[in-house]
Amino acid sequence: MENKIINAARALFIEKGYAETSMSEIATRVGINRPALHYYFRTKDKMFQAVIGGIVSSIIPKVFDALMHKEKSVAERIGVVIDAYYELFWENPHLPMFLLRELNRDADLLINSAKELNVLETMGKALASVQEEMDEGKLNKVSLQFVFYNFYSLLSFPFLTLNMAQKVFMNDQEHFREMLSDWKQNIIAQMRNLLEVK
Repeated sequence: MENKIINAARALFIEKGYAETSMSEIATRVGINRPALHYYFRTKDKMFQAVIGGIVSSIIPKVFDALMHKEKSVAERIGVVIDAYYELFWENPHLPMFLLRELNRDADLLINSAKELNVLETMGKALASVQEEMDEGKLNKVSLQFVFYNFYSLLSFPFLTLNMAQKVFMNDQEHFREMLSDWKQNIIAQMRNLLEVK
């Protein structure tokens, strides 16, 4: 039942956003009454944290593992990270918009959810490892903020503009998959240009 609730909440949060989703709607979607819902999740914040937890636990270990493989090239590591995100986003194409919307609405809620899951600590270790490679001269010295902005903007923009792109550039979802494959090579090229020592 808890998984059913989390899946329903996740679908509604992604579709409507945190603020526009009510506990009653989640209960109705699951097919239970509101008191039964409160038995599993006393507050909407706790439910939101469970949803974020599921999303984060499906992606962060893969990202961390890829970044920590220092023996692999930048292109190989970035490729593994992109594949992990593409898999997640392909199953949930509106997830990037949901995360962007929630970051703008209440960044503290997302950040506090990430803290409770030790995500910030894990990603801090990964970023420290990248910084170490920069300090050792194995990677270009670039602001980690620039690395973050470059990577995540390139990664998420096709999904953020999916509705418009399908109307203007693409005929069907298969075309979108093909475009993403080509776009992956573009992301890798941009990140190599940013990070690889010439």
